[in-house]
Amino acid sequence: MGHVHAGKSTRDLIDAEDLMKLLPLGSGDTFLDAGCGDGFISIEASGVVGDGGRVIAVDIYPESVEKLKARIGDRTNITPLVADITRKMPIDDSTVDLYFMANVFHGTVANDEVEPLMAEIRRLLRGDGKLAIVDFKRIPDTPGPPMDIRLSEDRVREILEEHGFNVRDVLDAGPYHYMIIASPVP
Repeated sequence: MGHVHAGKSTRDLIDAEDLMKLLPLGSGDTFLDAGCGDGFISIEASGVVGDGGRVIAVDIYPESVEKLKARIGDRTNITPLVADITRKMPIDDSTVDLYFMANVFHGTVANDEVEPLMAEIRRLLRGDGKLAIVDFKRIPDTPGPPMDIRLSEDRVREILEEHGFNVRDVLDAGPYHYMIIASPVP
């Protein structure tokens, strides 16, 4: 039996504002939030990329995307999208500056979906685009998925390198999370 996606909201465990300070994201960029949930990180990113930028907020669950739509308000730079990140999405090739996923990568590994996910990330990233993965530290008795599906920073680095990505940075993203920033090898 595969890992079931959609744990509790990450909102209580991650500070979106603090996260933005760690990300290689700037005004005018295109940010893809893969597995956006209710979109609290997408909304924070929309302020960073500004009117000249774009946030594509993707989730496989229509209810999550509906919650985000209700919260967007007058922001015109967020595009909510119901899609499966492990399949080809209706987004043009080479248009994303930063492909971001929080608390999603461990599930794609547990479900053996890394191959199609990485192919889709490569298709979407611009030449100088980056991938940022935020996931749960392997600390027992802390919020998050069962320990047997949590991935260490080293394991994520291995998987990324096996799929043609260079890890540029491994950062501490709060008490329960780490962040890995990588770029595709040209």
